[in-house]
Amino acid sequence: MTRVRNFVTNRLPVILYSVVGLGYLMQGIRYFSAAELMPYHMAVLEGPWESLGAAQQTLFLGLLKGFGVGAFGVGLAIMLMALFPLRMGDSWAKWATPVVALLYTGALVYVTSFALLPGAAPIGVSATLHGLVIVAAITSMLGDASKG
Repeated sequence: MTRVRNFVTNRLPVILYSVVGLGYLMQGIRYFSAAELMPYHMAVLEGPWESLGAAQQTLFLGLLKGFGVGAFGVGLAIMLMALFPLRMGDSWAKWATPVVALLYTGALVYVTSFALLPGAAPIGVSATLHGLVIVAAITSMLGDASKG
């Protein structure tokens, strides 16, 4: 039973946060390297990429690449916090990791649900990553509660 508790409260959060971090690293690379908006973005705009003027294309690509850099940075931060200070048991990481991850994933659930058409893939991805963060945060905190 102790091995199971140790896995759930110590290793599982690290694994889940690492998966979330990796997801945002990949998403960051995808958006930063994009040459045009994704099909689900164009569905909101109700037209092809070519129908946008040069200034609009530049603006949208700048926003997309800015999001990509941010997603990459947050993904890297979550992974590094999970793999080093959280895994090593540093108390500050037990709070900092879920705060960063919950704020970012929660905000993305809201933004994607608000900005995209229902059923767009990023809504489900954002909600899934947010769910993983919630599980990671709860299991990590259970480890603290079992020590008391």
